[in-house]
Amino acid sequence: MKDQHVVIIGGGLAGLSAGCYALASGFRATILEHNIAPGGVCTAWQRGPYLVDGCIHWLTGGPFDRVYAELGVLQALSLRPMSHFMALRDASDGAELSLIADLDRLAREMIALAPEDRDEIGRIIDGARRFAEHAPPFDKPRDLYTLRDGLRMLWEMRHDLDTMVHFRSRLDEYADRHLKSPKLRGLLTSFFPVETPALFLLMTLGYLSRGWLSRPVGGTAAFRDAIVHSFTSLGGDLQLHTTVDEVLVDHGRARGVRLQDGSIVEGDAVVCTASAPETIFRLLGGRYEADATARRMREWRLFAPIVFASYGVATPLEGQPQLLHIHNVEPFTVGDTCNNSLSLRICNDDPCFAPAGHTVVQAMLMTSYDWWAKRGAGYNAAKDEIGARALEVIDRHLPGVAERVRMTDISTPLTYWNMARSWRGAFEGWMPRDGSMFETISQRIKGLSNFYMAGQWVEPGGGVPTACSSGRSAAQLLCADRGIPFVPPYPQ
Repeated sequence: MKDQHVVIIGGGLAGLSAGCYALASGFRATILEHNIAPGGVCTAWQRGPYLVDGCIHWLTGGPFDRVYAELGVLQALSLRPMSHFMALRDASDGAELSLIADLDRLAREMIALAPEDRDEIGRIIDGARRFAEHAPPFDKPRDLYTLRDGLRMLWEMRHDLDTMVHFRSRLDEYADRHLKSPKLRGLLTSFFPVETPALFLLMTLGYLSRGWLSRPVGGTAAFRDAIVHSFTSLGGDLQLHTTVDEVLVDHGRARGVRLQDGSIVEGDAVVCTASAPETIFRLLGGRYEADATARRMREWRLFAPIVFASYGVATPLEGQPQLLHIHNVEPFTVGDTCNNSLSLRICNDDPCFAPAGHTVVQAMLMTSYDWWAKRGAGYNAAKDEIGARALEVIDRHLPGVAERVRMTDISTPLTYWNMARSWRGAFEGWMPRDGSMFETISQRIKGLSNFYMAGQWVEPGGGVPTACSSGRSAAQLLCADRGIPFVPPYPQ
């Protein structure tokens, strides 16, 4: 199949994954990446002696480790399992709950905080253990599922259907129905978007208890670089700073792309990892599935745009949790969006982030795309203002940080658009709908052959594991449509 050429739009994790699997299955593969570096939103950058890690706060492993191993990641780096996932703190009274791997201890601490919810807490802990026993259905693309596959999934989960039904709703709706304690309800619904499926809480706790949540040694950059190395070692062609303007179609078949400079890259198939609106309305000119995509854009919610504020601090902040979420903070405005919580990452667990005695503190702040898009010549001044304001808020909860800051880096929704073409700054695409963790969008386009989509816009909820597995699925579809064997790059 080496005479068959696959053109891949986007060099993020999904594109790199699709490229690795396509190469291993016998295709030639070219990745065309808009940015000057690969990785998409899975990236990190140096600011003097500090490394700003822009992606992996935690890596979901367990069943997904198979994909990471097939991509050569686990052979190239080490993972540090997390025993402490996140500290949840209520700024109004200092109440705190730490999500830890010891679920029995966690249950005791939750009951001490909310004794009236003893029975429901038991159900959460039991559900977490049960959920971790079921692997996500990523081994076979949903586009290739048969009725038998669906029935088999239901049969395998038959003993836990009551748990799935009990928690199958949005996190806020679940908490309102089943948690009596306002304190516990506030803590458990504050650290994920309220639209997050309640099942995600079970998955997080269950995977944490099994050591399946981790951080890569060397951070996001090490994880990204491992997949880039696999792609290039397998013979892939990675072209950076290359923007695609159009997918070329001939009689209902994708045959390549036209670049911004007017040049043509011919291909026997095209895998596109761009956002849904970019793909459907710009690259395909609205000729395919425009109505369905427009309807999703009206009715589905996107991940909220963020300002990602990072500070290099001349103190080690020893003893502070790596992830700290504080809710009920004094409201503060980021652009035109009111924030009443503070999500912090304290990078004090790996020497790659900062010199000895220093650390990097990062805050994810909710904002809007339109406000930043309208700043014009005042854009940099707005970044400076938001950076200073966010630091004031952080200093109230980590006293002494502000006076020790030696580096400030502010990323806005426009940063995500310029760097990774993240539509309106929605760096993880669609939010899950109706409490479902398993909804996907077809990776094929009706009426268009030799074209496949991959990435966070076909996997509501997004994230590193789904990006990698969707690239895998795109390559599986590519092989299935040609009747050839699908071969992992590094079979397990």
